[in-house]
Amino acid sequence: MTATANRRLRAPKRGELRRYRPSDRPALEAFQQATFGPDARQLDPAHTHWLYEENPWREAEGPQLWVYEYEGAIVGQQGGIPFRLKAGGLELSASWGVELMVAPEWRLRGVGPALSEAHAAASDVTLGLGMSEAAYKAYRTAGWIDLGLVPTYCRVLEARRCARALAVRGPLLPLAAALATPALDLAGFLCDTGARLFGTRLVPIPAFDEAVDDLWATVSPHQPVLARRDARTLSWRFDARNADRYRRFYLMHRGVVKGYAVLRVDRWEAEPIGVVIDYLARPEWLLPMLAHLTRLARREGLVALLCRTLNEPADRVFKALGFLQFRQGHRTPTRAMARLGENARDAAELIGDRRNWLITAGDSDTGLRELGS
Repeated sequence: MTATANRRLRAPKRGELRRYRPSDRPALEAFQQATFGPDARQLDPAHTHWLYEENPWREAEGPQLWVYEYEGAIVGQQGGIPFRLKAGGLELSASWGVELMVAPEWRLRGVGPALSEAHAAASDVTLGLGMSEAAYKAYRTAGWIDLGLVPTYCRVLEARRCARALAVRGPLLPLAAALATPALDLAGFLCDTGARLFGTRLVPIPAFDEAVDDLWATVSPHQPVLARRDARTLSWRFDARNADRYRRFYLMHRGVVKGYAVLRVDRWEAEPIGVVIDYLARPEWLLPMLAHLTRLARREGLVALLCRTLNEPADRVFKALGFLQFRQGHRTPTRAMARLGENARDAAELIGDRRNWLITAGDSDTGLRELGS
């Protein structure tokens, strides 16, 4: 924690910028209802407690939630999801920036940048995922590293229903119809054959356990930059809240866990679509794991299997199994950006190269929103 983060920070116009206190709850709820909307998840006390208080990497100083107060009213907020970032041989304190919002009448008055600065001062590396166009431009101006777009991979299982569900229009409509061709059948054959030839099984698990710690120790040396994915972190992310919405699997080979995957079934225009929220495996085990997931999705009548991920070594695997790549996402682009503190300067080259990263929808808060929301 830097000296800047330890003192109270003040934004312009005589307001006070500080960490959230429990006594702020009524004023914060009024602000959130006015800016996020009455049905926003930010108004759910269970969501707020889980996201900020139960996080296994919560700081001693308190949850990573900053507010800007003016004359007793909250007019801005910035949240952060702290985690540990593995970058080469280093492990750095890091945080995903989430839920930045400023009241309309306070925008362009320095409140947003001040909130972002307070958040950035708390960690070695600050990251943003899926930010708005306005936030993207502001971060570029502030010197953040642009990691580019996180693509969405889509494996069509029912071509006509999938085209309708994903609202495919214009010149893409013939392409969607053409997916019900022998080429797609060949990819399906590869899925079936690949799953059998590797001698692997996809085993459902009720919750993550210590086996994933061994998996992390095995896989992380092969992935230059990624968020820590151990039992402590995954149990919080997928087991502690809305556990019934996630299906967790281990990829087993001769009694050893070779990978894990988290699947959720969302609905898009009333059609069921499988979404791979998170996964981890060494490159050689990714093909059988995705093959198993594709077979499972087909057996259960899902119209498509989607995975939003930045993992360039896996790109060939996705395409070999018949996944289409949408760089702009299925609706809007998912951008990734990073800001480095002094302690992360030695890893700047590693972190600044998108080819080194593994990012999934299980990072930040992007996977908390359903596909059709």
